[in-house]
Amino acid sequence: MSQLLKSLHPLALLAAREAGAEGFAIHRIDAATGHREVKLAWGALVPEAMQDGLMVTSFPLRAGDEITGVLAFVFRGSAIPPRAPSVLERIAGAIEEVWRLSLVSETYARNAARIGELEAALADSKIADRASGLLAAGAQPRGAIEIIAHHVESVLRPGQLGLVLGQLLDEIEQEIAERDLTNRAKAVLQSRHGMSEDQAHVHLRLISRKSRKRLRDVARDLLEEPVAQRTR
Repeated sequence: MSQLLKSLHPLALLAAREAGAEGFAIHRIDAATGHREVKLAWGALVPEAMQDGLMVTSFPLRAGDEITGVLAFVFRGSAIPPRAPSVLERIAGAIEEVWRLSLVSETYARNAARIGELEAALADSKIADRASGLLAAGAQPRGAIEIIAHHVESVLRPGQLGLVLGQLLDEIEQEIAERDLTNRAKAVLQSRHGMSEDQAHVHLRLISRKSRKRLRDVARDLLEEPVAQRTR
């Protein structure tokens, strides 16, 4: 499995606190052996089996039709608080979606590799067929070298998928960079003016609208202010 996404921990922690749990754990299950490995944990240790004075409730984490993980919460006492099941059931669904998201990079990598293999095989077949056709003609036609060279160049031009993937990669990288700038700017506002995260976000949005600048440009301007001006 790819590296766990950082949102899993705060999601599970919010659920544990809201439900009154003493701790939680997220296990990864090895598909081949069924072995469980703790990937995230907080608070009281979640036992693998029921123990006196502890209650455990767990939820499977699926990737497709396969169970690849388990989310478990531990409670002290002989019963789970009445409202806890509904709280945990709701957040478990969200955590499962994030769990699946952590597998996206592997899925994309497999698909991209397969597409690359197929594109290479297709291009190779087209070039081989054209070259074989020229050879089968007997005496080489005039300009055969130019014909095959032009054919190879044409076949090996970047495909539509490659162009789309390149554009998508640029867009996602820009969005991530913008979020990083915005988060750093919000941290400055929170430190300087004691704003909450939501207040800092609204403040940046307001400046963006008034100045007709993109949010990332507003954030960059704030971060590039001289330190003396920041602390006024």
